[in-house]
Amino acid sequence: MSKSAKWIICIWCFLYAVILVIALKYEAGVPIGDLGSINLHALNNAFRGLFGYDRAGGYFRSLYIFTEILGAISILACLFWMALGVKDIIKYRDINDVDKSIFATFLLYVLALIVWRVVLGLSVSYAPVSVHPASALVVSFPCGNTFLIIVSMCSSIYLIGYFLEEKKKLVLALRIVCTAILVLGVVLRTVSGVNWLADILAAIGFAVPAVILYSFICDV
Repeated sequence: MSKSAKWIICIWCFLYAVILVIALKYEAGVPIGDLGSINLHALNNAFRGLFGYDRAGGYFRSLYIFTEILGAISILACLFWMALGVKDIIKYRDINDVDKSIFATFLLYVLALIVWRVVLGLSVSYAPVSVHPASALVVSFPCGNTFLIIVSMCSSIYLIGYFLEEKKKLVLALRIVCTAILVLGVVLRTVSGVNWLADILAAIGFAVPAVILYSFICDV
């Protein structure tokens, strides 16, 4: 993909994510060109209406637990890559000698964490259900689980090829695993019922630009 195409995707994803924030925060419609606008609250409710959440206690617990496991795997992947950076610092005792891709990955994770925390702090919307009956409502916009999985698996897909370039079969196998975690994590979290559809869309909208910026640094 050309850099110009990446920039277009990056900018539009970010703009639509910001529009989602504004629309939900101030209960406005999202513009969709000549078709007018769409009410996100109505869209969220309509999407939930497609599944039998009421019969399942408000959400699909098995899918929720599975996505949490995928999220935990994603965290471990992030920690692994960061551990490689720490190893370089200990070995060379100079941050300038840290591998460029690992340093770029560290910047990606910091940027992603900052963006997620800032948007989460706006308290745009609350989760449709509580996974713990005794707990209070929690802010669910953007979906942290989806955001984490996208950032972690996309960076892992690149780094696996970077560090294991000569082991093509192993690279292919590991990338298939990462892709499966990425796709399953996003899809299953979307239908699990613990987040609104807008929460997932916002997570994608904010994660994709971060990953694209990361690709520029790593020359992907």
